[in-house]
Formats: sequence, C-alpha cells, structure tokens
Amino acid sequence: MKLSLRMAAVFICIYSFMIVVPPAFAADPGAGPSAENQEPSCILEVTYFHTTARCFTCHKIEELSALAVKSHFEDELKRGRVVWRVINVDDPENRHFVTDYNLYTKHVIVSEIKDNQEVRWKDLKDVWTLVRNEEKFENYVQTEISDWLKE
Repeated sequence: MKLSLRMAAVFICIYSFMIVVPPAFAADPGAGPSAENQEPSCILEVTYFHTTARCFTCHKIEELSALAVKSHFEDELKRGRVVWRVINVDDPENRHFVTDYNLYTKHVIVSEIKDNQEVRWKDLKDVWTLVRNEEKFENYVQTEISDWLKE
C-alpha cells in the first residue's frame, strides 16, 4: 500500500506541474508561420535553358539574365516569389523542356506557377538582340519580370 500511495503522490505532483508550468516545447499560439516564411502560392520561375555546347554569347546571356534577376529581385528571391534556374536541356531528365517550350536554341523563359501548376509562360526572345547592350538587356529582363509580378 505504501508503494501505491507513493505512486499516487508522484502522479499528482507530475500532473500538477504539467498544469501550472506548460512544457517548453508547446507551440506558442501566436507563433504561426509568418508571411515571410510561407511559401507563396504563385511563383515566377525565370529559367535560362542551354545545351552543353555554348558560345561566348550564350554564356553572356546567362550572365546578364542572372545579374538582372539577382540584382533587381533580391527580396522576391529570398521570399521564394521569384526563382532563378539554369537548366541544361541535354541532360536526359531535362529533355522534355525542348518540346514543352519549343526550344531551338538557348532561351530565357519566364513561367508562372500557381498551386504547383504552370499557368502561363513567355520566351524572352529579345535577349539575343539586346545581348550586346547590357543596360538595355537588363532593363528588358527586369521589365518583363516586373510586369508579371504586378499581375
């Protein structure tokens, strides 16, 4: 009987302690995911598609596109609203992009993803004609992405 009383006393102490002092690991009701940490339901993917064989101009298009995205959309990149990708379509797992986007050379594609589904995309074809003018190139890519983000 002494053992049962001791067990009961221990149980009551533990139970009382749990009620009075909530566990440190209990979730704070006001600590839900902040807007900053939530994954956006709409994402803009900016992708440079290339093949294994690339010329100087192809590398320059990638460099200028990356610069335009990373320098003008830093906050959107951090929040996951904009995603910058570089994809080699010669890799077997990426070959489907050739038909998905009608790729015939190196391309910069802006793609809107809502609820994990692509809803629209655009080929930024002018990167080829603007590649020799870095300011116009950067402005073009920045404007295209900004316009999509406004919609």
